[in-house]
Amino acid sequence: LAQAGFPAVPQYRPASLCAMKVALCLAVAACGGRVSVCMLPEHSSKVSFLQRRGDPKLVEPYYQKKLEEYKNSTDAKPLPYDGYFEVGCYSDNTPESMILTAGKEEKVSPKQCFNFCRDKPLVRFFGLTLGRQCYCTPYPTVGGGNGGCTRQCEGDGNFMCGGDSMSSIYEMHRCGDVTEVATKDKLAAEELVSKVKFFAGRADYVVRALTEAGKSIDVSDVRKRVFALASTLEELRSDVMLKAGDVEEKLGPLDTALSAFSADAATAEMMKAVEDAQADLLMFVAAMEDADNKLQTYWTEHSLDSMMAFRSIDSKALGSAEELAKDLSSDVLFLPPKVKRELGSEIDSSEFTYVVVGKNNLASLFQVYNMSNPIDGRPTLNSWGSFKKWATKECHQMCMMTPGCVGGNALGARNDETDAGAHGDIFAFTCNLKGDVQRVEMSKSGGSGLLVTGFLFGSYHSLHSKDISFNTANVLN
Repeated sequence: LAQAGFPAVPQYRPASLCAMKVALCLAVAACGGRVSVCMLPEHSSKVSFLQRRGDPKLVEPYYQKKLEEYKNSTDAKPLPYDGYFEVGCYSDNTPESMILTAGKEEKVSPKQCFNFCRDKPLVRFFGLTLGRQCYCTPYPTVGGGNGGCTRQCEGDGNFMCGGDSMSSIYEMHRCGDVTEVATKDKLAAEELVSKVKFFAGRADYVVRALTEAGKSIDVSDVRKRVFALASTLEELRSDVMLKAGDVEEKLGPLDTALSAFSADAATAEMMKAVEDAQADLLMFVAAMEDADNKLQTYWTEHSLDSMMAFRSIDSKALGSAEELAKDLSSDVLFLPPKVKRELGSEIDSSEFTYVVVGKNNLASLFQVYNMSNPIDGRPTLNSWGSFKKWATKECHQMCMMTPGCVGGNALGARNDETDAGAHGDIFAFTCNLKGDVQRVEMSKSGGSGLLVTGFLFGSYHSLHSKDISFNTANVLN
């Protein structure tokens, strides 16, 4: 009562004092998951903080007097409460004159009721009943009652909001760490922005590599598939960057509110400014996290790294010096004897692109490689040539370990010189796996910074040689 502004009244004494025993408990307060220490009686399952002694109407005059004094006072108003925890389920007989009832504009929940009651004069508790009613009171007048708190809150089904004749009683308190928690949220948001932007940057390399490679592909359906993969990835990446920009904009107002907050002369307005800016920031952080989750999900579903791990393929071993010194499989740039004779011995395979075409596309997977800072599980490569060979080996091995795969393409590009100067050489490519092969399109190489190559299993060609054509016109002309 004294904390609520009332004089000591003999008829109402703290239940803990009646028992002369006080047990220390930890209650998780609804202020950002913070834990606050509270004093609860050992037999708190049957009584509240205050135990009824006599007629509650004896206290009403004190309440009305204090309420009038509060309204007429020119003193600074106390700061709103910033935390709450559940006391228990009770029958509350508090007189209506000592209750403030929330309107029906919002569906009730403990959080909604707390926000309604936290700054009301002289109140310390709030109650929820019938699953849809919220009220505030200086203290609950608890008694017996039948039944329990079995009504789900209309605003949040994870909580119970009283029962037919019972109330879920909560006590409010001041955690006193509004700026501390807001500062933590701000720092966490800044760190998260940095992480999502870094990942979006990796996606950008894939988008640009696929776009460049797609431009050099003469086969329309393969080119469309590469562009579609790049387009979807770019759409998700752009959304992440947009949401990250929104979060960065909201960091400013919170920083301003925190700077203006004075712990020694804090006002309700200062507290509200911090909380409003914090809530605004967290709303945009949630939107950014949602966008990032969508990008991460799409990335995982199309990640060559993920699929290779699933197939137990050792990426690092495929890029070892010993492995790179070996010739590529005969499946890579496979040419039947007749086609080899058409091309002639003087035409080097490095001078033309090789694209396998088929209707049954099993998978389109992508990968990024940073030559100056390869991630764990990746080989250390020192040139664009070694990357092309390693990427081709990875894609070929992936096809060998994928049921139904008979051929595929490794399509990608290296970054431009500007990026190389800023970030080191970063390469990206897509591995396109085929369940059938109808033809192979060949043309003169589109550029030194491109990877447009493919492979066809010789065993598959032996069975379907009559159905597979090789178009060499663009190489010979």
